[in-house]
Amino acid sequence: MTIKQTGGIFGRNVTLNDVEAETVEATTKITTPKITNGVTSGTLTIGAGAAQNTGANILMYGEGHAQVSDFLFRAGTTQLVRIQDSGDVKVFDGDVLIGTTNVLPGGNNVEGIALSSRTYGGHLSVSRSGDVSEFNRIGSDGRVIIIRQGGGFAGAIATRSSGGNVQMYTDGGSGIDFAGDGILPMASDTITDNSKDVGSASFRWDDIYATNGTIQTSDRNEKQDIEELSDAEQRVAVAAKGLLRKFRWKSSVAENGDNARTHFGIIAQDLQAAFAAEGLDAGDYAMFISTTWWEQAVEVPAVEAVDEVTETSVDEDGNEIVTVTTMAVEAKDAYTRIDAYSTEEEAPEGATQRTRLGVRYSELLAFIIAST
Repeated sequence: MTIKQTGGIFGRNVTLNDVEAETVEATTKITTPKITNGVTSGTLTIGAGAAQNTGANILMYGEGHAQVSDFLFRAGTTQLVRIQDSGDVKVFDGDVLIGTTNVLPGGNNVEGIALSSRTYGGHLSVSRSGDVSEFNRIGSDGRVIIIRQGGGFAGAIATRSSGGNVQMYTDGGSGIDFAGDGILPMASDTITDNSKDVGSASFRWDDIYATNGTIQTSDRNEKQDIEELSDAEQRVAVAAKGLLRKFRWKSSVAENGDNARTHFGIIAQDLQAAFAAEGLDAGDYAMFISTTWWEQAVEVPAVEAVDEVTETSVDEDGNEIVTVTTMAVEAKDAYTRIDAYSTEEEAPEGATQRTRLGVRYSELLAFIIAST
């Protein structure tokens, strides 16, 4: 073995040729670099500490070792980064910052990519002034982004080539397909006809702004049992005409007071009673709607505000590095959340049964007109 010393950044550089010794040391102005050749274990360690497994060191596995060609960057014996012969790069208990010194570039409005394992536990933050990310599925249509909760499938964003459609759907069986000629309903990952509602009896939309009204299918080819109204039905229709009333919504009065506006229509309970008076069941007619569900109030506690905490350091080039150690949390007041369940079986114990009545006005008005 020959050792050649030359001047260098540490005051001396060491060149090794034909190394057979198990450990070579070279005293410098800063520390004692150590190269340890594990002859029997097939390893090579390059360290700057006083011993083989102290301080920053690089461990390389050579021939004859089960982990041949792996590189380990360590602090003492703690793995920080492992580069495997497969090309995989593994980072242990640390944050990976690309183009930034900030572990939360998105939250701090600076450009960069941060994959945080230590600070935020599996948090990815991507931030830039232009398009932030791009996802491309090569070949066939299907899922582009899969969303999971607790390890289980919760939903996905997918593509469908017919018209270059983008789809969003959930594991619960609902979804939408953004098609070239409209927004289509989906059941799980398949577009379907006549299968989904917009809103529900327990969670309703308020207003729909549209150029035209809704279109109801009225094709003879899709209907059966086509008949004229019976005498009893005629009498109910006449009675229904006399049941039209003006009214104001309680929710509107609560919000707007005397400025709440007046509406016109029928009271569903009155329509139900008119059918019953003629010995008919309003539930047999699609103009009358009765929906039952179960509700439970859940108290959500308040969230206290937490200020962002940062640490400032300087790298070897003198650049200031700001690291977020605690993410800011916005204060939120306590509130009550209402969870709704479609069946009594799925509702928790103590849930309250609710029923809401409704009317399909297009059918009601057609019914009334038929009596004149």
